[in-house]
Amino acid sequence: MRQCDSKLKLLQTAHELIYRQSYGSVGVDQICEHSGVKKGSFYHFFRSKSDLAVAAYEYHWQELREKLDVVFSKDKPPLQRLDDYFRHIYDRQRERLERFGRMLGCPFVSLGSELSTQDESVRQMAQKISANKCKYIEDTLRDAIEEGLINPTDPAVLARELHSYLVGLVQEAKIANDLRALNGMRAGAYRLLGIQAAALVS
Repeated sequence: MRQCDSKLKLLQTAHELIYRQSYGSVGVDQICEHSGVKKGSFYHFFRSKSDLAVAAYEYHWQELREKLDVVFSKDKPPLQRLDDYFRHIYDRQRERLERFGRMLGCPFVSLGSELSTQDESVRQMAQKISANKCKYIEDTLRDAIEEGLINPTDPAVLARELHSYLVGLVQEAKIANDLRALNGMRAGAYRLLGIQAAALVS
């Protein structure tokens, strides 16, 4: 196995194992075993499990960002972008439920919540990715405000409120282990934004 292949396997395996279980329950030996990479190679690439976790989740974010660039494409009307984002969130959670047999929530929020008081590098990574997600929403809400679809307000503040609502809903679905907790996501989001039913995108 080439070095680049070994590193990629470590990144992918670490993300999946930590996401499916937890950071605390997954060890370096387990990651190496599941990825087929020797422990010596692990320490060639990473100083610690923490370094690997940060790299793995940043790698996952780069993959996710490509999808969000499509979801939030400026070629689409603002409300269509929001609807596509809600569907994106629901579909990702449904796919994981079908694959792993239980709700897993948001990978970044789950890891950040677990380690925010223990590992500053993980906390900063999770916070940065959260801010990047908010920026997608903020840009969309700014366009919606300019088009008169949402009452004039600070789009950055509104984006953080909407992001917090969505994150909370996804984590509640994880706790309940019930996809149906996401069924009201779109309606709740539009209530938060103050958008009238007549303006909803079908």
